[in-house]
Amino acid sequence: MDDSYALAATLSRAARTADKPNAADLSHHLSDLAKARITSPLKAMYKYMQRPGMLMLAGAPLPRFFLWRGLPPPEYFPFVRPRASISLFGIASELTKHLQLALQESISAQTLARNSYKTTQIGFGAWLWSWISGGATATDSWSIPKHDSDPTRIQLASALQYGTAAGLAPLAQFIHAFTERVYQPGYADFHTVINAGSTDAWGKIVGTLCNPGDGVLCEEWTYPSALATAWPADIKPVPLPMDGQGMTAEGMDQLLGSWNPDEHDGMSRPRVLYTIPVCQNPTGATMSLERKKAIYALAVKYDVIIVEDDPYYFLQAGEYEPSPPARAASLPKKTETDDEFIASLVPSYLKIDYEGRVVRIDTFSKTICPGSRLGWTTTNPIFAERIERANESSTQSASGFAQALVGKLLAEEWKLEGYLRWLKGIKAQYRDRRNLMVDALLDLSHASLDARQAGAGFEYWTRDALARDEKGFVAGIDGGASEKGGEGAGRRILSFVSPQGGMFVWLRVHFATHPRFHSKPTNELLAELWEDLAEHNVLIAPGTMFSARDFPQQPPKEEGALAVAEEGDAFFRIAFSTATAEQIHEAAKIIAQRVEHFFRA
Repeated sequence: MDDSYALAATLSRAARTADKPNAADLSHHLSDLAKARITSPLKAMYKYMQRPGMLMLAGAPLPRFFLWRGLPPPEYFPFVRPRASISLFGIASELTKHLQLALQESISAQTLARNSYKTTQIGFGAWLWSWISGGATATDSWSIPKHDSDPTRIQLASALQYGTAAGLAPLAQFIHAFTERVYQPGYADFHTVINAGSTDAWGKIVGTLCNPGDGVLCEEWTYPSALATAWPADIKPVPLPMDGQGMTAEGMDQLLGSWNPDEHDGMSRPRVLYTIPVCQNPTGATMSLERKKAIYALAVKYDVIIVEDDPYYFLQAGEYEPSPPARAASLPKKTETDDEFIASLVPSYLKIDYEGRVVRIDTFSKTICPGSRLGWTTTNPIFAERIERANESSTQSASGFAQALVGKLLAEEWKLEGYLRWLKGIKAQYRDRRNLMVDALLDLSHASLDARQAGAGFEYWTRDALARDEKGFVAGIDGGASEKGGEGAGRRILSFVSPQGGMFVWLRVHFATHPRFHSKPTNELLAELWEDLAEHNVLIAPGTMFSARDFPQQPPKEEGALAVAEEGDAFFRIAFSTATAEQIHEAAKIIAQRVEHFFRA
């Protein structure tokens, strides 16, 4: 049984009387699909989650810090104080009758103003002040009546009624217009379908496009829940190699061009590609437009459908600038126009899609709030119609309350211009958080920056290097020793490619320099270091959780197996989305101390 049921089971046992029997074991009734469902890979972390003082940077909630699993900070939820006014029926008192007349059947809300977060004053001081003061305070108030004389406006009578699988009309219209304005699909008859969040959308896409025994192309490091959604239906991941921009076109072409079913247990050549192309989870990689064009061309060549899961799209922050003066000079002097903002974002696959072979998944989880369980899918008319039929036989539609609140905020209060202004502020906030995390790893954990492109050899950037090229990188030899010597010389232990936004840093640990490298598997060394960090109150996610090559995770290798994969490199995913400056700095110091101790052992 999953540990998530432990508390409920304990309470249930306490409430039982002694003369009641336990339930019979009816597990033989479970379907093959139910038996194939996989336990969350986060289970190994549960024993550390309740430890006082734990700095949670792995990405799941803790009562004190809320720092692990890439959660959006609650201060970025625009809803401040929702309220519901209801009629009171069946109470005979005269006073209640008078109160009933005064009450208006409605839902009202107090929300943050669309310009609550600055887009120009985005230095650390402004971020710290925002955190100390509890965030922005400017608010707007509005309500949704039960009935409205204008039938085109959002009203509870229709929003809370059984709805169509396409979603609430005003919200659906806003989403379609937003998609056309921001993503600019390359074909005319694209459709948008409201869903109950990205996981709901992906599950229905898998059921629409894949058959049992199929494979799905994906990044070699990817979001494990996406793989777990497809796995019970006997749909297996087919990983593609990555560099600092995500999956590579060369790797995809080589794999599909030489595909032999006999070498893949009879699996036919995959027809679906699942990708997180922007601020990827877990690596933080962002794919350039040029790379997307190359991948799309291969999708056309091999007749592959691209599923673009893009929850972090509006958290793009651009390249990290290590020099504080240059960083300050690069900040915008005024708020971007809508056109400038859209142009600053790496275009979606939709923009280069002229055949309708891209299925894009969007969510409000990172820009409004994850509890809304609300998003949308953009695709061609044929796929959209099938996804709507899948909705009708499962979730029907997303929550009427969620659609009403989010739809009212976006379609009738903020409108398109207001939502874009909100997104500009969110983008600036995450840029500050990214800079804070990268600064801390460079300054306090003594990590170095890897070059973004594949094949860059041992090029890296470090605060201590005495000589750099025009891009700030040092050409290293012998696993990272600087050619020029100085404080930057010597072995590298920690390095990473700076994320271009999002929520994660993919920290590479160079275990090849560890004294036990030739006698112990890399994954075992990683597990030891992870446990040591956890014992010292820093909880980050081991990279093995995100490996598509080893999904689902298998028991550890036999003792004595040698570490040869990735030339001894392994990874941790660090989530910085909800960490305070103090927590990030403290965690970075502990990482430096424990890594140094571990590599001396």
